[in-house]
Amino acid sequence: MNIRRFAGIAAALVIAAWVCGTAAAQQTGIDEIGTVTAGETVTIGGTTNLAPGNRLLITVTPVGFAPTNKSAPSGAGGTSGTAVVKEGNDTANTWSFDVDTTGFEPGEYSVTVEWVEGDATASTTFTVVEAAPVTPTPTATPAATTPPTTTATPTPTAAGPVLPAAALAAGLVGYLVRRR
Repeated sequence: MNIRRFAGIAAALVIAAWVCGTAAAQQTGIDEIGTVTAGETVTIGGTTNLAPGNRLLITVTPVGFAPTNKSAPSGAGGTSGTAVVKEGNDTANTWSFDVDTTGFEPGEYSVTVEWVEGDATASTTFTVVEAAPVTPTPTATPAATTPPTTTATPTPTAAGPVLPAAALAAGLVGYLVRRR
C-alpha cells in the first residue's frame, strides 16, 4: 500500500472520528416545582445545553388524564405551550414557562418538556392543592415554599448532520481502499 493511499484513508478516518465526536448529548432539565395552590400562576423553568433560540414544547396534564364522557362535567385542567431557550451562564442556558392554575382541580400534574427539533426531553410532577378559604383574620402567615432544584435528564441525540457525515466518510474510505 503506498503512502498516498494510506494518508487518504487516515485522513478520512480522522474526519469521521471528529464528526462523530462532536455529536454531544443534548440535555434539558426542569426545576422542582413542589406544591401549588389552585389559582396561582407558577413559573416552570429549567436549564439546558441547547443553544439559545431553540424551542421547547411544555405540556402540563393531570396524572390521571384519560378520555372522559363528553356529557359529564369536565375533569382537571391542563395546558401546553412553547418556551424559547435563553442564554444562560457558562454551564447552562435557561428556559421558563408560566402556567395559570385557575381551573386546575387539586391533584398531581405531570410536566413534560420536549425539544421541538430533537430528542432531548425531561419530566417532573407537581401537586395542586385547593385554595384555603379566606378568613377575615389579619394574622395569616404565608405558606412556606420549597426552593427549586435542577434535575437534568441526558438524552443522546444525533445532533446535526452526524449520520450523513459519518456515512460520507465511510464511503470515502471504501472508495479509497477499492481504488487500489
